[in-house]
Amino acid sequence: MKSYKSTILLAGLILAGLISSGAVAQETSAETDAPKADTREQAKTSDEIVFNGDNGKPWRLYLGSMNNWMVPINGPETTSYKSNVVKVRWIDNVAELDAIQAEWNGGLGQIYWQQGNPRDYRELSAKGAALSIVLRVDEKPKKTVDLKMDCGYPCAGSLNMTRLLKAVPENQWFRISLKLSCFEESGANMANILAPLVVATKDNFTLSISDVRITMNPPPESVVACN
Repeated sequence: MKSYKSTILLAGLILAGLISSGAVAQETSAETDAPKADTREQAKTSDEIVFNGDNGKPWRLYLGSMNNWMVPINGPETTSYKSNVVKVRWIDNVAELDAIQAEWNGGLGQIYWQQGNPRDYRELSAKGAALSIVLRVDEKPKKTVDLKMDCGYPCAGSLNMTRLLKAVPENQWFRISLKLSCFEESGANMANILAPLVVATKDNFTLSISDVRITMNPPPESVVACN
């Protein structure tokens, strides 16, 4: 199995403190030699799974743009209402159609996971829990990319992830973990979280995601400092 820990592409990121080499997925496809992250094997029984290859209860995936901010993801591909601002399609990572790819094409758009009832993450935030995401940058962002926890408009905790997402190699799966306290410090009301992950940008950008979870045990090397 080929290791990606020592690649030249990652060396600068490691030295810059943007990401640790250990955060990079090391599982490799025999056909494409592209890294694959089998996050299911890393699941802890205490983790709250937001997304792990399905789109159902309790968390449902949506996309939105100025014409309609709440378009549910249905079928193999969903596009923003009366526009091509953002589209989401199902793709393969470890298994068939077990990940999503979101493509932004100019204009403000977002994707997010939401359920009917708000969650109270105050205790988890105080204990050091993190939002942990396995993702892949397929096209680097042209403008600012914000990762948010939404607590009911206009309430949100927003983290600017543009620098990291521009710096990582394209087409390579890796995990990042963001402490809930980071979102709390940036404005999220942790007693009333409606959407634990919102990804928003205003220009061209393509991102794939295969796993989203709230965990008390994020891999230490995957934890990104609050910005």
